[in-house]
Amino acid sequence: MPKTYDAIVIGSGAGGGIYAKTLTEAGAEVLLVDAGGHQIDRDIRHHQWSWELPYRNSYQQDQEFTVALPTMIHTVGQEDRERLTLFDGSAHNTYYNDHFWAKRRDWKYTFPQEKPYRWVRVRALGGKTNCWDAGASRWGALEFKPASYDGFGLDWPVTYEEMAPWYSKIEQLIGVSGPDTQSEHFPTGDWLPPIAPRCAEVRLAAALYKKFGLYAFPSPKAAITRDFRGRSKCHYCGRCSLGCDSGSKFTTVGVLLPPAMATGRLTLRINTIVREITSDADGRVQAISYIDRYTFKEGQARARIIVLCASAIETARILLNSRSGRFPQGLANSSGQVGHNLVENITSSASGYLPDFENRTVTNEDGWSTGMHIAPFVNIDEKTRSKKFLRRYVMSLNGGFGTSPGSSRGGAIFGADFKRAGLDWYGSNVSIGAQGEGLQNPGNCVDIDPEVKDAWGIPAARIHLQFGDNEKAMTKDISERAANMIEAAGGVVTGWQVSPSIPGGSIHEQGTCRMGDDPNKFVTNRWGQCHDVPNLFLGDGSINVTASTGDPTLTILAMSLRNAEHLAESVRKREL
Repeated sequence: MPKTYDAIVIGSGAGGGIYAKTLTEAGAEVLLVDAGGHQIDRDIRHHQWSWELPYRNSYQQDQEFTVALPTMIHTVGQEDRERLTLFDGSAHNTYYNDHFWAKRRDWKYTFPQEKPYRWVRVRALGGKTNCWDAGASRWGALEFKPASYDGFGLDWPVTYEEMAPWYSKIEQLIGVSGPDTQSEHFPTGDWLPPIAPRCAEVRLAAALYKKFGLYAFPSPKAAITRDFRGRSKCHYCGRCSLGCDSGSKFTTVGVLLPPAMATGRLTLRINTIVREITSDADGRVQAISYIDRYTFKEGQARARIIVLCASAIETARILLNSRSGRFPQGLANSSGQVGHNLVENITSSASGYLPDFENRTVTNEDGWSTGMHIAPFVNIDEKTRSKKFLRRYVMSLNGGFGTSPGSSRGGAIFGADFKRAGLDWYGSNVSIGAQGEGLQNPGNCVDIDPEVKDAWGIPAARIHLQFGDNEKAMTKDISERAANMIEAAGGVVTGWQVSPSIPGGSIHEQGTCRMGDDPNKFVTNRWGQCHDVPNLFLGDGSINVTASTGDPTLTILAMSLRNAEHLAESVRKREL
């Protein structure tokens, strides 16, 4: 007779890793299933030079499956113009990490022609924790009760006060480095010492404090500045999104799966694509149906509890594809809310340079790439309430030497003059930008394409997302403030963003299966337990009620730890 596990966890990213660790340490026999295979940390290329990579790292798109996503930008001295982002599944269009990604040729998804979308997915053990930039900020109290402040949308069923100890537990587990933020709207955590900012960032920060009274601080990051729990401290190569060979950055593979494996109660099944989750006559889930990524062999695995942590869009897709007589609209979808309320962050920025930083001696100050942050300062109280847009954003400052001089500012495009200009400007370029909240919109959702299937015959997700007037107004505010800030620091502005970032640009999709107390309005309760299916739990950004101000991973980790420990306690008490 086939084995029945205590729990199956689908997805090995942030949420899935937490559930696997928590449940195995509580005594459960757990099967962890992931569609990916290789361990990225064993196949890292980021210490190679670009000319050692294919095509000297000039990325070649898979033209047949490339989507072009337009944004509008402004370059000083020119008119507004369209900029296209090309996407075939590779998030960064580089051969440094091209092997991370789910390519559109096989891992198909669709969108309305007038609403192109960039859906970034990783197919490797550990999911996107392998390639995230490790931004690890807490969300403040307003982010959990936004509707109570501005009257739009809904509040979360939890408060910051309830989440604060779980943030602390996660920070102490994974290692987060950061400073005193001096703001309740960007709370200080239980952090290791921060990395020192780069010289250009110090210049920007000092000017912004003097001119506007805004305090900038080194960005909190889930990378360690000193040896921590058997892991080596960061060596500041500044290439977090290309993988971390030192293990200094938090990943599921480096931090969560080793203790889970050490229990002897975790079974890994990789290269396993979940087609659907099946349920019995009483409406309880009982098994997953899957397809082997390479052999195309089909199979089933059974469990008493199933935890779905596949990421917001994929989780909705699996539920919508899991139809039955009892659940004709998809599993756990009596509310009709599965796939709805898709939200994500917008980004915007301005760029420029500091003239007196030109021609300075090159210094090794690569650091890490997230620079400094400024806590939300708009829409935090009545005095700062904007008449143009709702919600908040977090600003960031970046500048200094990197691994290459970057592009020139006009003039020669090759030869000795081009090289000389690049060296003259090296280290003087700066940018100021922000991540902000994209609002819930009835038209932003995920459903199933009635015609398109992926390479394994599974119906594809169809993604509908378009930014509205609120996001456009927020973008304009960010760009204008950012340009003013660069000038306040003695810089010269060279350009700014005119329209919101491309849909999918932030890789922060959330909200397709929101959590809440009313089973008619929400997919899960406040513990991530599906209202319709008591032994089905969701553990990713799909349960998030809003997108907040960015960097959702720490909140996903903290919420997953809270919910996983509650699940383990419920099983101990035989309440489930």
